[in-house]
Amino acid sequence: MTTLTFLGTGGGRFATIYQPRGTGGIYLSDGVRIHIDPGPGAAVNMSRLSLDPAKTQALLVSHCHPDHYTDAEILIEGMARGGFGRKGLVLGSRSVVEGVGVFGPAISDYHKSIAGEVRSVGADDRITIEEMRVDITPTLHSDPTGVGFRFHTSNGVISYVGDSETGPEIIQAHRGSRVVIICLTRPLGSRIAYHMCTEDAADFVERTRPELALLTHFGMKLLHEGPERQARYIQKRSGVKTVAATDLMAVQINRSIQVRAFGSSECGQKQAARTEGRRRF
Repeated sequence: MTTLTFLGTGGGRFATIYQPRGTGGIYLSDGVRIHIDPGPGAAVNMSRLSLDPAKTQALLVSHCHPDHYTDAEILIEGMARGGFGRKGLVLGSRSVVEGVGVFGPAISDYHKSIAGEVRSVGADDRITIEEMRVDITPTLHSDPTGVGFRFHTSNGVISYVGDSETGPEIIQAHRGSRVVIICLTRPLGSRIAYHMCTEDAADFVERTRPELALLTHFGMKLLHEGPERQARYIQKRSGVKTVAATDLMAVQINRSIQVRAFGSSECGQKQAARTEGRRRF
């Protein structure tokens, strides 16, 4: 079983400042436990789901904006057992790990020193976490060193596009994925630079043709206009099943794909107190 748990589905400046939704990123479990883009609230929502930070094996940060990295240092301390053991992989864009121009670094020298391994990556790199291959993909974003990820899990390829505009290079990098996770910051008719709006995401999904498209990283304007409305538009235009993620939602992937709203991950911890809905694809 491969499980994705959404520790927060908000994104962008004002959604991060006012927290109408959490901004804690995504937790991937597939034999190895990987936390992707742990922004503000990641540690709090892990606690709500009884996810133990000490069991995380890798922390991946796509770029150097605070809605993607703010909780990284405390979660590194979790991986490293409070700093008493050099454990866990920290992997990030050059801006996150080294600092590039006005961006970063996002992680202190102390926190780098207590991790088991720290790696800076760029587009087209390929790494292995435990036995899972991870391809590093390009982005078109205001942090020019930003990256996305393709995870070769036991149940197919899962793509995390990261903050990015769309374009031929981005589309090509994510073709062949069973599940695509899109950072959708802006709603219909509201395109801005360096991010996807709903029309962009519909074109991206139509061209990449995953089995399931998952939407997250909703900006304030999109939250006002309704994530479900954006999902319906993308699904109708692309013909691909599209789900707007909600905070603490879990997606379980094997032969079929099951979405549990307000659920928990399959990492062996206690399930969250209530599950509000289930959908199978």
